[in-house]
Amino acid sequence: MRRLDVYTSSMSITQSTPASTPCLCNALRRASRAVSRLYDQELRSVGLRTTQYSLLSLLHRSGEVRQGDLGPLTVLDETSLTRTLPPLVDRGWVAVRKGKDRRERLVSVTASGTALLAKARPAWERAQRRLQSALPTGVWENLMDVLPDLTRLTDAA
Repeated sequence: MRRLDVYTSSMSITQSTPASTPCLCNALRRASRAVSRLYDQELRSVGLRTTQYSLLSLLHRSGEVRQGDLGPLTVLDETSLTRTLPPLVDRGWVAVRKGKDRRERLVSVTASGTALLAKARPAWERAQRRLQSALPTGVWENLMDVLPDLTRLTDAA
């Protein structure tokens, strides 16, 4: 086994504290990336990423959705959706069919996607518990109350 000094020289077992920032956008993006890494670690065992699990869950709850409506529902830009959707379709977890209008595409989760969601649920729950237990008392509840409002308010602006 060879050691790759270029990668191991800067690795540390202690975690550094990110520099503080006066910018809410920057702070939220940092937090989002860190939280996504935690969920990705858990979901990796079933071959999913957080973005994929979220989209499958949304489609499972919503039923068939016009592809054009996915952006507003997920608060994802079109580029992110374009990256996330095709692998789900290719693996047979999501189906896309033509709508009434030839330009319209209808997206839905398949039986295979529903089965994968059931298999992934315990991993997602582990990620939820890990994060919830790492936060001080009351912070989880506060975030779950405030973040949807922040999303709604900034979408309207």
